[in-house]
Amino acid sequence: MIGQVGRTQLSLLGSVQPKGNQPVQTLETTNETDAIDVETTDSDSIVYDKYGNTEVFGINVGNSLLANQFSEEDVKRWNQINQEQGPLKNIWEEIVGTGNTGYSTGYSMSFFDFCYLAEKGKMVNPQNALSSNEAQQQIQSKNWFTFFKNTTVNGKGIDVQDAMQHLDILQRCYEMGLINNRGGLMSEDELRATINKQKYDEQRAFLEKQYAKDLETKELEVNSLEKAKQAYNDSI
Repeated sequence: MIGQVGRTQLSLLGSVQPKGNQPVQTLETTNETDAIDVETTDSDSIVYDKYGNTEVFGINVGNSLLANQFSEEDVKRWNQINQEQGPLKNIWEEIVGTGNTGYSTGYSMSFFDFCYLAEKGKMVNPQNALSSNEAQQQIQSKNWFTFFKNTTVNGKGIDVQDAMQHLDILQRCYEMGLINNRGGLMSEDELRATINKQKYDEQRAFLEKQYAKDLETKELEVNSLEKAKQAYNDSI
């Protein structure tokens, strides 16, 4: 059975409701709010270089697509996990390559984007999303215990039991559709395409709603004009 998120590190799923049978929330990308329902980071805190790397609050977050959604507290926390090669970083590195033939980690989803999406727990790609049982089956099909047992950081073994507890986060990634149909983590291009499609769908829905509202307004105006004409005719 997959354990709970380790207590020795701040839980990335601290703000997520218990899974149970509740559906994963949908990724939001509207013009009125930020991409995933949090306060947008001040643009002055974000710096882009010519290589496509992004720096937020003085921390390099790689080829992040969601950097403008990060809070300073989260960036520092994720950066600590990144530098210490914590279990979540080990999981990210493993699923980056799985099923992503032709992709290098330089073109994978940024580790910081991965942390951000995993923490928010909102649906990313319904087409790839698995049920809770299906996600557990996928995780259990790989011998993660052996993987962690053979993982070293700075030449030393890691706490295998603690690492195993972080597989809850991987399960949530399957449920959110973050794992593509090749069995690997969504690439940067796949994430960008998903975000752009959602923005397009929402913009189209907004325009359709506005069009319907305009038709309703026009109909009211026509009805008002007809009533005015009738009132005039009745007064003659």
